[in-house]
Amino acid sequence: MVDTIVGTRIRQRRREIGITQAELARQVGISASYLNLIEWNKRRIAGSLLRKIADTLNLAIEELDGASEHRLHETLVEIAHLPSLQALNIEGHRTSELIGRFPGWARSLAAMARAEHEASARAQTLSERLSNDPFLNESVHRMLTRIASIRSASEILTDFQDIPEDRRDRFHSIIYEESRALSEIGEALAVYLDKAEEENRILTPIDEVEALFTAKENHFAEIEEFAEKLTSHLTGPHPVSRHAKARELVQEHLSGLIKELIRSHNEIETAAARSRANQALTDYAVGAILMPMKAFQGISAELRYDIEALSDVFSTGINAVCHRLTALPRSGNVPRFGYFRANAAGTIIEMLGLSGLAIPRYAAACPLWVLYRAQQSPETVIRQRALFPSGARFVFVARARNTGPSGFGKPRHYVTDMLAATEADAQRTVYAAEANAPVEEVGPSCRLCPRRNCLHRVEDPLAA
Repeated sequence: MVDTIVGTRIRQRRREIGITQAELARQVGISASYLNLIEWNKRRIAGSLLRKIADTLNLAIEELDGASEHRLHETLVEIAHLPSLQALNIEGHRTSELIGRFPGWARSLAAMARAEHEASARAQTLSERLSNDPFLNESVHRMLTRIASIRSASEILTDFQDIPEDRRDRFHSIIYEESRALSEIGEALAVYLDKAEEENRILTPIDEVEALFTAKENHFAEIEEFAEKLTSHLTGPHPVSRHAKARELVQEHLSGLIKELIRSHNEIETAAARSRANQALTDYAVGAILMPMKAFQGISAELRYDIEALSDVFSTGINAVCHRLTALPRSGNVPRFGYFRANAAGTIIEMLGLSGLAIPRYAAACPLWVLYRAQQSPETVIRQRALFPSGARFVFVARARNTGPSGFGKPRHYVTDMLAATEADAQRTVYAAEANAPVEEVGPSCRLCPRRNCLHRVEDPLAA
């Protein structure tokens, strides 16, 4: 379990700075035997004792029990169960020890796995494009035709030395023209492939942006402070005009701050990730202007976090409300939310994670999530009580919305927004489940789910 990271990290840090187990126990006011149980992950630790130990070891509490370690643990567990690694008999039960003792190596393994997965996905994409893309097929055919013409002309010039001067000049002209055309085709093809490569870089940029939001716990105090001052500039009553004005204010007043936030975060490395992060933070700032945090926090509690009611109060979309709920400041009486968005193909195209909810990054998520069922009943909020194999319980709330043009005869293209909360947190919301409400058994993905008798399984389970 992820909790075991904490004890291992305490033991490793204590040894690094040369403090004995007995001395650390004395300084934090517990027995050496109890500390020994903590260090060997036989007792859980939290609250004031965790803070005391962190202070004594000169560590930030996030370094002992931060969200990034939880996310890293989930990623490494999934990597350990990849089909290509099964023959290696990876010690999955020692994942937490690896993170606690060698965090740099653990992050490196996760980064290498992401890079390998991305490279494989890009190779497959390029293979499919080479086989099916009409532009590529045409370009390759044109290149081969030009090469054949150049080769024929050069062979004639080489094999026949007595060609008249005027005809020799003609063959030289053919080689020149065909070479120039070949160069133009090659340049166009290179630009096209560069563009295609950038468009298909999906996995790593999403991971990078997710890391930024995870590090900030989905809350950017700097943006909140500036956005609150700009709310008074919203004067139009119509939702579309208010949204357009809010976006204009962000571009005018907050674009520099957003760029600085992206520049200061080490995990945002690629151009694609910077672009995606800029869009995500711009959307965050627009939401902060439309729904100022102080007012939003109070009204959310009053309405018990009803996404449809909040959408009406603030004249904005359900997706914007869901984003805003994930940004609520952390306190004991405020529920914590995660957010996911999926397209019609079932691909999760946006996520703001929730601690304890494992999201697969190298396989499709469980098809039993209401996230995928909502498009059968568009524009309707559907609740699901989800029970995971680990025993963890969550409440999922999903709603599918049309993203295309409206009107008679126009095709409907839906995406689904899903809010997630632990069942305990959901009790503070309008989505609190009745005692007799059905509980659905779900999993993270087929590959990691141990429920072998599931009728919807498409892959054999690899988890023990």
